[in-house]
Parts: sequence; C-alpha cells; structure tokens
Amino acid sequence: MISRMRVSSNDRLTVDGCSFRLVARDGFGCSFESADGSGKTVSYTYAEMREVLRRPEVIFDPGYYLPGRVNARRKSNAEIVGSLPEAVQSEVLWRHAYVEVFLKLELQKEVKRVDSSIAAALPRMEMHVNKQARAAQSNWSNPRAGKKNQYRDPPCPKTLRSWVTRFEQAELSPLGLIPGTHRSGNRNARFCLESTRLLGECLGAYLSLQRLSKKNVAQLCADRFKQVNKLRRQESKPELAVPSRRKVERAIAKLDPYYTCVQRYGIEQANRKFTLYEEGIAASYPMERIEIDEWCVDLITILSERGALDHLSGEELALLERGRRWLYLAIDCATRCIVGMRLAETPNGRDALAVLSDVTRDKSDLAVAAGCKSTWHHCGGLSTVATDLGAAFVDDLFRTAVFEAYGTPETPPGGLAHLRGRVERIFGTFGTTLVPHLAGRTFSDPKERGDYPSVEMASISDDALMQMLTLFVVDVYHNTPHRGLNGETPNNCWKRLSEKMGVVPDLAETTRRRAFGIRYNRRVSGKGVALFGIDYACAALREFHLHSHETHVDIKADLNDLGWIMVQIGQEWFVANALQKCFDGISYDQWEATARELRLRHRAEAAIHEQTVSKALNAILEINAAEQRRFGVALKRLTPGGLRKAKEDLFLGLTILPEEDEAFGLPAGEGLMGHVIRPSSGNTDGSTHSEDEPDSDESENQPRKKRWRFDDE
Repeated sequence: MISRMRVSSNDRLTVDGCSFRLVARDGFGCSFESADGSGKTVSYTYAEMREVLRRPEVIFDPGYYLPGRVNARRKSNAEIVGSLPEAVQSEVLWRHAYVEVFLKLELQKEVKRVDSSIAAALPRMEMHVNKQARAAQSNWSNPRAGKKNQYRDPPCPKTLRSWVTRFEQAELSPLGLIPGTHRSGNRNARFCLESTRLLGECLGAYLSLQRLSKKNVAQLCADRFKQVNKLRRQESKPELAVPSRRKVERAIAKLDPYYTCVQRYGIEQANRKFTLYEEGIAASYPMERIEIDEWCVDLITILSERGALDHLSGEELALLERGRRWLYLAIDCATRCIVGMRLAETPNGRDALAVLSDVTRDKSDLAVAAGCKSTWHHCGGLSTVATDLGAAFVDDLFRTAVFEAYGTPETPPGGLAHLRGRVERIFGTFGTTLVPHLAGRTFSDPKERGDYPSVEMASISDDALMQMLTLFVVDVYHNTPHRGLNGETPNNCWKRLSEKMGVVPDLAETTRRRAFGIRYNRRVSGKGVALFGIDYACAALREFHLHSHETHVDIKADLNDLGWIMVQIGQEWFVANALQKCFDGISYDQWEATARELRLRHRAEAAIHEQTVSKALNAILEINAAEQRRFGVALKRLTPGGLRKAKEDLFLGLTILPEEDEAFGLPAGEGLMGHVIRPSSGNTDGSTHSEDEPDSDESENQPRKKRWRFDDE
C-alpha cells in the first residue's frame, strides 16, 4: 500500500543538483517547481517519490525554507548538526537538553520565563540533565561508588532564556543552539500582537503567524490610538485614553493559551504542546510521534541462533547457556502500529540506532522471511522521537542521528511515564498475550512463578523468538481491534490516516546513511577508500587525495547495500560508488557468503574478473530466495566485534578486474580490492598464504611470516 506523504512548500527536494519546492499536492502525488525561478517542474506519484528518495544523488530536507531555519543556517554557517566537530555537537545536545526540560516544565506551569522563576527551577533542570549525562557515561553498566563523571556547569537564567528564544526562532531546529558570536540579544522584532474594539483590533496582530512581540503590539496600539484621536479632534470628539504598554501586555496575557498557540504556530504544534491525555501526548497523523523503549523479555531463552542447534542432542542442548534477551521497540502514537523492533543481547546504543533506522524503512522483507501473511509497510520520516533516560537513548550518537534525520529527540523528566504511555503499554500486551503461550516464561515475580522451572523449560532460540515476535506483531497485533483506537485495528488506522492526513515523508537514502550508517575511518589511497575488501571512489576523494595533507576520512556505510557509501570531507558528505557495479544492492551478509565461496573456489588465482564475482553473488541470492524458511536475527554477526573478526578471518583481499574501467581520475593502485591472492607455494595442506614484507632489520636468510592479510585501513 502506498501512503500519502506530508510534503509542504517549506521542504526542499534536490535532484541532480537542482533544488525544488512543492507547488501542488493531491491524493496521488506531488508537483515541484525549481527554487531558482527557472520554471523547471517535476512531478511524482507517491510510489515514484519513494523510489526517487532511494537514489544516492537525491536529497530531501524537511522544513528547509522555513524562515527561522534559513536564518539559523545563516548565523551558524552550518547545514546540519552532524557535520560539526564532535565537541560542538556535544555542546548543542547539552543545550537542547536544558531547553527541552525547560519547555516541559513551562508546559506544566512549574516555571515562567522570568529570571527568578528559572533560578528556582534550575536545580531541578540541572539534576535532569546530569542524570542524562551520567547514564550516557555509564557505558551500560551499573555505576560503582566513587566513579567519576563529567558534568557541565548550568547556564544562568538569562542564558537559558536566550537559548529557548533562539531555539523557537529557529523553528525548533537545533541549529539555533549552535554556539557562535551572534548572541547579543534578539535581532528580530519579538513575535507578538495589537489591543477592545481598538484594543481588540490591535490584539489581533498578536494572533498571527507574523508573531509580533508584545512590545511591537503595544507600539502599534499606541500609533493606532494616536491616529484615531487625531480624527476625533477634527470631529470635536473627546480623545481616547491611550493604553500603556503594561496594559497591552496584561490584555495579551489573558488570551486563551491554546488558541494563541494555534494562531501563532499552527494547529499541529499546538496539539503537540497542549493536548495531553492519560496515555500520553496526542498525535494526529502517522509518524508524527514515535515512542521507543527497551524491555527485558519475560522469557528464558537459549542464547544461540537456531541453525546452530539443529544437530545437537538433548543432552548437549541442556548444557547450552540460557538467559533473557532485551527487546528494542518503536511504536507510532497516532496509529499504534509498531514501526521497529529488534532483539539485543544487552542494552546498547548500536541496536537502539538500528531500530531507529528500521523505523524509516519498509520492513516487509522481514515479514516475508518470518512467514507473515500481512506486510510490514509502516514507515516514514522522523518527527518527534520520545524515549526515557536509558543509556542508549541519551547517548550523543543516538540523539545526533535523530537530528540528522530531521527529527526532534524528546526525553521527558523522570516520573512522567504517562508521556510515553503507548510504548509502555505494548510491552504489557506482549507479557499478557504472547509470552504466556511460550515455554520458559519468567512471570512478574517469584510468588507468581511458584514452582515453574523457567530455566529448565527454556527451549526457544534467538531467531525463533524474533520470528514469533514478528508474526505476532505483523499478523496478530496489527490486525486486532485496539481499544485505544475505538475498536479500529492499527492497520486500518494507518491506512485511513495516511490517506486522509498523509505520512511524514520518507528519508532520502543519502540522509538515512548519513544518520544511521555505521561509521568507519579509512585511509585514502590511489584506489579511494576500502571497506570489506571493496574499493570506493568519487571525484571529491580524488581532490582530497591529490591536494589534502590529511590521509584519512570518515565514511558511513549501510550493511544492506554495499553499492555505495557516504564519505565526509570537511563538513560535507559525498557519495562514493563501488568500483564494481556487481555490488549494487548487495548486503553485507550476501557479500560475506560470496566471499566464503570465492575463498574456497579461487585460492590459487591471482585475480578474479568482476563477472565471476557477479555470478557467485547471483548464485548466493538464488540460494537465499530458495531458503526463506530460515529467519536469522544475526544478533552477533553485525556487531562491531563481529565485523572486525570478519575483516581478519574472511575477506581475502581479492583483486577483482572490472569489466569496464571507471574514469575516476585516481592514480592506479596495486590492485582494485587490496592485495592479490598469491598462488600456492607448494604447501602440502593445500592452503594459500600471502607474504608480508620483512622488517628492514631482518636478515634475508630469515624466513618470512606467512598469513592472510586484508588491507582495509
């Protein structure tokens, strides 16, 4: 099913270097016009739009043309927070934590925007921000007495007020919190209004998207009264008393807060700010608000993948390690659809980030692999991402990724679990609906468990557990009437709201990789940069290699597609393509399996043609398609340690000869994909080794050490 996208005229779509703005939208698609006034137009259906956003040369920036964000970019000289130095990123995240908790307390009427009120609430705000910092520095371990943590001194009330003002003037963009030299007050007129028939007319200026300040409204009111009094003098009528500035401000303070916010900021932001229910903050359309949390599954499982258990006897199975897994889960508040889910060995930031990445993509491939009858198409871009104070969620990497994906992280103060009521409740649904039917459940407490042998009854493996969770979510939960939706199923609610209201637009693939890709630091050589034995190059890398004194760059890769990566040079990100086209759309798992096959079949060959690699990849793809009965969650394979081990033990540094030479303008290297595989030197065991160069102080008569080498640095 293709859902509508909530695209606005303030969003920027960049295709082949040309920027476009929305000019028309209907139930079928969108039309865009060139932002430079040339009159060039493009039109896409929503299905075509999703395909376009997957292309590496396409960029989509929500809210790019909002006046506040334009001004924030101009003042900060930055496009995105993630491109700034890590120290500046950390400073922005720290400031945002203070601004966020202040706005929450202001919403609850526990603090006002005056110095005395802020000073009284500052210790509470500092406690909340330091709690986040302590969780981030704990490295997911229980703190020990005497452990040292680093905390920043809190801002003074005046400074905090200036941060809040800048954040709001930047249209809630973190760019407004970037430290700089432009801090000497508000350069623009304050957003506020006019003043009982005349006073009422003047107050109308406050209730507008122009957002005039109270001072400006008072001045407009005074000018208006002077004009009226001049006419009244000409008509020999008594003059009206001109209201003072304080009188106008008191009249503005009596206006209805919700109505005022609607007129000044729009109904969507007013609903997010004011509409609170018992189950949490309201959301009116899909992907407007996502809640993410972690849960220790109420089940003892066998801590191993199912494929490793197929040939073990009952006695061997009894000796395997058992324990409880953690589940990261994301739920859409408007429709109650689960938009992301992942098992983890322990709470950690990388799996939390992986769930956030899954939220933004169609997961129907996982549903098919699990044997589901329904699709798992629920996805979109990010708006508000609400979490608790878990270490994975307050980590700078996670919060920066949310900003990179044009979302807003929200971490309510402790003790306000009802602000994330939907994700808290779904875990209870799992515990009462699914877990009671599984062997090895732990129950809520020892009294309830009684004599039930949870450990002895454990018989479910990791991927079996994930498969059952996926089946339950996609086929059962999404198609079951939900009390919070007045009896409507989550699937039907998603369909209705997406057709009526639209979904937050999908992230461009370049944005997804920049936000959620796995970061590496690689040396630039004549071949470009190397990752997993694959060489990547682009024109920007060529210029960097020829003219820069630096030797390494940061890159980000998506393990689901090794055809291209993102390379950071300075503050900009560039697309670098694999030199062989056979890697387009190939995942790390598929390349790993293919590399194992090539290692067995081509040990004695010095170089392999791209066509040979392509045929091997196609064979692996056919095998995978024929064996979709297996559902692997790959808990360990994609961890940083697992990837390092794969680099050391698997990839052979194959030299792949491309079918056609690419004109990247880079100097020729030793080989396209690292070191050449040397022919066997008569080893009796049939193995093959590559030879390292001896150290300069070694004698020529000394034997050389022989081992496999993978030049990935």
